[in-house]
Amino acid sequence: MGIQKTKIKNQLKPKTDIPEKPGVYLFKSGDNVLYIGKAKNLKKRVDQYFQKRDQGMIRNLLQQADDIEYIVTDDEKDALHLEYNLIHQYFPPFNIRLKDDKSFPLIEITTGDPFPGIYYTRQIKDKSMYVGPIVDARRTKELIDMVTRIFKLRTCSDTTFNRQTACLYHYIDRCSAPCTHYINEAEYRKNVSDAVDFLKGNKNKIVKKLEKKMAQLAEQLKFEEAQKVKEDIRLIDQFTLESYISTIKKIDYDVIALHHDPDQNDCFVILFSILEGRVKRKEFFNFSTISTQKQEILKDFLISLYRTGNIPRIPKEVLVRDLPGDPDKDALEGMFSQIAKHQVRIKLPIKGQKRKMMDLAVKNLNLYVNKHKYSLVGERLKQELHLVHFPHWIEGFDISHFSERDRVGAAVVFSKGVPDKKKYRNYIIKNAAAGDTEALKEVLERRFRNRQPEEQPDLLLIDGGKGQLSAAASVKEKLNLRCDIAALAKREERVYLEDGGSVLFPEDSPERFLFQNIRDEVHRHAITHHRKRREKIGS
Repeated sequence: MGIQKTKIKNQLKPKTDIPEKPGVYLFKSGDNVLYIGKAKNLKKRVDQYFQKRDQGMIRNLLQQADDIEYIVTDDEKDALHLEYNLIHQYFPPFNIRLKDDKSFPLIEITTGDPFPGIYYTRQIKDKSMYVGPIVDARRTKELIDMVTRIFKLRTCSDTTFNRQTACLYHYIDRCSAPCTHYINEAEYRKNVSDAVDFLKGNKNKIVKKLEKKMAQLAEQLKFEEAQKVKEDIRLIDQFTLESYISTIKKIDYDVIALHHDPDQNDCFVILFSILEGRVKRKEFFNFSTISTQKQEILKDFLISLYRTGNIPRIPKEVLVRDLPGDPDKDALEGMFSQIAKHQVRIKLPIKGQKRKMMDLAVKNLNLYVNKHKYSLVGERLKQELHLVHFPHWIEGFDISHFSERDRVGAAVVFSKGVPDKKKYRNYIIKNAAAGDTEALKEVLERRFRNRQPEEQPDLLLIDGGKGQLSAAASVKEKLNLRCDIAALAKREERVYLEDGGSVLFPEDSPERFLFQNIRDEVHRHAITHHRKRREKIGS
């Protein structure tokens, strides 16, 4: 295995001496490495860049590169290992570079020291343990302050600690002063262990321990010290790490969903980190990529995520929407297992709680994509649906009832792809004849009867099919409304249009995600209103 060079500056194709063997290739400009990739067939893979030289990022890469190096390996699995190491040796600019690298606040406890300290940090070092990432910097500092108050861990530097003189923190009861031997190493280590349990959310264990200590102090008539312990218990009872959802099993895993826009070479990724059964971290990533295949993009992302040092641990399970291709999956699992020192598996969630977590991640990712790329989404909606207006402002409508009883209607508002909940409205159907279409007409007439053109939305999205669309169109004509109308049918997720046509957006498209989200939101809102009304009247 050796490095070979081929000049490519101002050439339509690289020279023909690139072999048709597995290996790694490096685009370079002088001594600078611009991009690193791996291939089952080096020649075919490199040729693809020149076949796609009109694409934005590839064009920029070829314009900057003046030579290419390649390293032949025994197989594709070895090529992935080599790619993995070379990327994090050179950090090439055209590979995935997460904008959030090393930006997550962590709580560091220097467990490698005889008397560990607790610190705020953004970098991971050897011989320390980490809690986090926490939601934000302010929250991280508040937690450290609480830990020093309750468990009296030191926050001083090693230089200060080695002076062996008690500092102000000891006298204000924020440190147990191990530097002056006010506490021995064994007792101090117990405090460290309790602090870690506390930060992981194991409050009950700590509270029971403190309650026992408080009772002992009271028996010894040390009422002032017992009162301090009581205050610590109160603080712990009030303490919660921010979490988004709980799972029944206390397990750790990551949930990763990816959205790729091939037209713009843009990628959006969401990461949920589940620690001890709770989502303790939700993070979005946005980056551009030369890669065009989802499996390859996912592989590159996982390498960047778990190798750059911004994740304090690799969980035993990584749940994804699309598995990396063979043999990448096996190779990645092997590398991550070696780094984490425990077995790591990359899986597709099929059913149960893990599938629900993936669905939740996808829903949040879709909202994020719509919010950050709405100009593109809106333009595609305008073109595909033949809309007169750009859909900045969309209102969704639905009717809910139980065997024609207690009929209600609901309206939701989305502004540039984002829900505007202050403008949501509920309607009790008063005069409409039986049937959803008649109830829909009443809701629309009441909502738009006195609205001026500038107060009308750009698009009405009706939950239903052709019948509901026709009902909305009749109200539009009656009230002389300016807005476009479309209807989303549940069965196929097909969008019906005023001109009689229909559109079925691709399953993974942001347009389909947006319309589904509006439909689901108004449906939920209508059902909630209907349930509350039934409960109120006792039916």
